[in-house]
Amino acid sequence: GVVSRAIVAPFDVVKITLQLQTQQRSYAFLRPTNDGMLACGRRILRKEGVRGLFKGNLSAEYLYLTYGAAQFLVFDTIESALRQTSLPKRARSFIGGALAGAIATSATYPFDLLRTRFIAQETGNQVHKSILGAVRQIHAEEGVRGFYRGLWPACLQIMPYMGIVFTSYDVLATSYSWMRHSLLVGNSPILRGLDAVQDALIGGSAAVIGKTCVYPLDLVRKRLQVQGPQLTNFAYGAVPKYTGMANALAFIVRNEGFLALFRGLTPALIKAAPASAAVFYIYGYTRDLVLTVRPE
Repeated sequence: GVVSRAIVAPFDVVKITLQLQTQQRSYAFLRPTNDGMLACGRRILRKEGVRGLFKGNLSAEYLYLTYGAAQFLVFDTIESALRQTSLPKRARSFIGGALAGAIATSATYPFDLLRTRFIAQETGNQVHKSILGAVRQIHAEEGVRGFYRGLWPACLQIMPYMGIVFTSYDVLATSYSWMRHSLLVGNSPILRGLDAVQDALIGGSAAVIGKTCVYPLDLVRKRLQVQGPQLTNFAYGAVPKYTGMANALAFIVRNEGFLALFRGLTPALIKAAPASAAVFYIYGYTRDLVLTVRPE
């Protein structure tokens, strides 16, 4: 998680910036037109410099470090327990991925909220100066509940997302294994070359499938995360006041159109694919290394 996060941090900043844009009132330095990924990135660079593309990265590192560990630990535990049942393998993968995602998300959610708020503020005009300062301010102004704004759509998003990711990974890995060992293509030089990076390729593909399916909930989660007494100081007042997940979904569709729910999808997919590829590759590599040392 830490390695993958360092690679894709700028894409995350651009994605969240686009998610927080609205057609009614956009950022001061982002014109009210529908900016694309490259245009958004250039505007951030021009206004805030290279550091602007890494806003919230420290919070994100804490998030991915703890989330990645919790996710795989819970998934393996649940999947092992489900082996004692009569559930098919695909169902075990989906249930294990969904529960692992929900538990890991709930446990690490404050880091996710902090990341969004640091990205939503402009460098040089900051609401929060540091992580500890942000924690104190949110607790004083919003209480403990302030750290969990948007948790409900986050769990609704992450449960099917991780279920789809792990299930897609299982389906793609099984298909690859079948092709690799079939009589027709078993000796293909292309497949032999892919063996070394199959975890990365399959993991990246699974993330693209999962992210596309649940993306609207991710956008709603980001907009809910900046709600609160400092709302007008985040995103330059671009995000309206929402009363909850259903209200946010209805408001966005009614005022911005259905496609607005997928704003920022391109950088999200560019981010998700290498991030998931790195996670699955490193996980698979270290898993094989541990099994070599301790095969039992």
